Amino acid sequence: MTLILFVALTTNFLVAAGHDLQRCVEIAALCVMSMVVLARIGAGQLPTVPKVGMALLMTFFALGLVSSLAAYSLRHAIYEWTCLLLLLTMAFSLASELSQDASRLPKLLHWVGIACGLYSLRVLVMYGAALASGFQPDWSVVGVGFSNPRFLNHTQTSLLPLIVFLFLKAPQDSGWRKAWFALTAFWWALLFVTEARATVLALSMGCAIAVLLRRAQAREFIVAMAWTALAGLIVYALGFILLPLLCGLQPIGLPANVVERTVANPSSDRFYLWNLAIKLIASHPWLGVGPQHFAHEGATLYKGAHPHDWVLQIAAEWGIPALLCLAGAIYMGARTLVRCGARLATTDVINQQIFVTLMVSCTAVFVDTLLSGVLVMPQSQLAAVLVLGIACAWVRLQDGTTLQRQPNQSPLKRALLGGLVVTGLCGLIWSVAPNFVQHAQNGDLTPAELAANPEQHWPRMWEAGYF
Repeated sequence: MTLILFVALTTNFLVAAGHDLQRCVEIAALCVMSMVVLARIGAGQLPTVPKVGMALLMTFFALGLVSSLAAYSLRHAIYEWTCLLLLLTMAFSLASELSQDASRLPKLLHWVGIACGLYSLRVLVMYGAALASGFQPDWSVVGVGFSNPRFLNHTQTSLLPLIVFLFLKAPQDSGWRKAWFALTAFWWALLFVTEARATVLALSMGCAIAVLLRRAQAREFIVAMAWTALAGLIVYALGFILLPLLCGLQPIGLPANVVERTVANPSSDRFYLWNLAIKLIASHPWLGVGPQHFAHEGATLYKGAHPHDWVLQIAAEWGIPALLCLAGAIYMGARTLVRCGARLATTDVINQQIFVTLMVSCTAVFVDTLLSGVLVMPQSQLAAVLVLGIACAWVRLQDGTTLQRQPNQSPLKRALLGGLVVTGLCGLIWSVAPNFVQHAQNGDLTPAELAANPEQHWPRMWEAGYF
């Protein structure tokens, strides 16, 4: 599972070109993951899943399935339902593997950091080539591979705190420590140049929560965040403002742009989306309009395929009862994580740092999903799965238990879990099979798609239509 998630994240960073192909990579990873889980269940290796909030999560998905069956487009609704179900399965399977051996977590973080570094090198090569050729760089250059730089920012929300942890964990004066510092500074610079207000706010809130909960134990991590952010600000000023001017080009991402955008349009037109979501909730309070159907209902707005707020999105698409179930599960999981951190000895420096890292990352993801599309974009979904899996595994390790795959004597439990995974896998394949290859190859829109999407390509696939 660790390898599957790492390969998917790395492929989307280094190979995938645009949202469509990144989504295809995610779908392929979910299919492979499902088959691996089914093979292990068939061999009597039933992974233990966290019991905290599990009943609420199962109720959430049951309500979502009912909502899907009543939706306008069953295929689109089932895709969303199965995608979230299998992503959660991937997170718990990742936790199962990591909790078998405490040494696996540092190795995974190290390789994820290398993947982030290779992506940064990709950005630097593209940016350097643009400057050398006299081509005016823009956001597409510093967010290479992503259809919108915001999708990169959503991914950074989850992963940037993990890179800071790698910096803190590396030996003093070592090459790795310098490399992680430079990488984190560059990722901050990418946030500044792309004017990622939501991500910066989310990371700031994460740091504030960590200080509130751990105070002295969080100081070293917060200081590292501050120093890397300051270094990133310097990289941003020198590399993205001064350097283009010296090359006779215009700088990108000027601070004045952020001020102007914030004053002129503080919500970036989100009020239109939030207002529509509230109307949909009022008219469909119990089951919503169906998973992924906000885009269908709001296509005439041409401002967004989702509300840019996970609370409004789930309530509008899945219904208020489903939202309450999901919110309850999130609360119980967060409470478990906080209580686990509170039991740590003050002398346990490494685990204190891991706990603070997880608090910053989880809080940042939670806050960012209230303002953006972290919940719906493929690479940010995979990054969030990584963080969730690490958090679940770390809690189990601190409790002194592991998620060892033991031969399970309950045929009923094996049948239920296997049936759930089979349902998710079959639903995913059925929902994307008609035109998966077309979108994987970045094919043109079909006449039917063009007729349904004359101006924008809705929902949630902007580059080559939606499947």
